[in-house]
Amino acid sequence: MSDTAILEIVELADGEVVLRSSEADADGEALVSIRFSEEALDLLRQSRFEVARQMIDHAITRTRLWEGNEEESQEAPETVH
Repeated sequence: MSDTAILEIVELADGEVVLRSSEADADGEALVSIRFSEEALDLLRQSRFEVARQMIDHAITRTRLWEGNEEESQEAPETVH
């Protein structure tokens, strides 16, 4: 059996986009969740899932969440507006 986790990005019925284990049940805790405001949803329209997917992809690759690196990042936190 492989130690590789299979993750999925799913848009829930309430519009929240989550990253979760593909083995998790529908009520399982999400690893990452993104909820857009009504104003953002109006601006993003049909591209909201793609934007959320890109945000999750960036978070994973930028922070190296699953590389097992326990060291704290020395960079200042970023704020996105």
